[in-house]
Amino acid sequence: MSDRDGTLISQGAPTSLAVVVPIVVSIAVLLAAIVAPSMVVEISRGDFALVTVFLGGGAAWLSGQSMARTWRSYRQAVLYALLLGCVVRFFHFALFEGTLLSLHYFLTDTAFLVALTTLGFRAERANQMTTRYGWIYRRAGPFGWRDTPGQTTAETSA
Repeated sequence: MSDRDGTLISQGAPTSLAVVVPIVVSIAVLLAAIVAPSMVVEISRGDFALVTVFLGGGAAWLSGQSMARTWRSYRQAVLYALLLGCVVRFFHFALFEGTLLSLHYFLTDTAFLVALTTLGFRAERANQMTTRYGWIYRRAGPFGWRDTPGQTTAETSA
């Protein structure tokens, strides 16, 4: 599969925007929590680490893997990540007396969750493509796959 085929998320290139952007977003949110906590942390760093990173991030990764494992679309995975962002915001409100309807913190939490959902989706999809279609694709890192050397597009489409 060339870099031009398919949608942005279905491309197997490990350096596509579908892999690089979520990695950059998740690293940026985690670094902001350490360096400038007021940008992403509402109540405390412990609250952020527990609810957003561990509970929300773990659920986001697993939901991305689940969507890919059942061959569902990436759009559905993003929709579930948005709903998970609402849940994480509610947990901040209910457990730690955070602001329920804070657009700023909802967007930062949800951006982090969408990034992890995307990475979980890509990790599982790369695994699927290389195990189920091993005669066509080889693994290219944890989030990508590439054509088997020596295969042409005419051979793979036949």
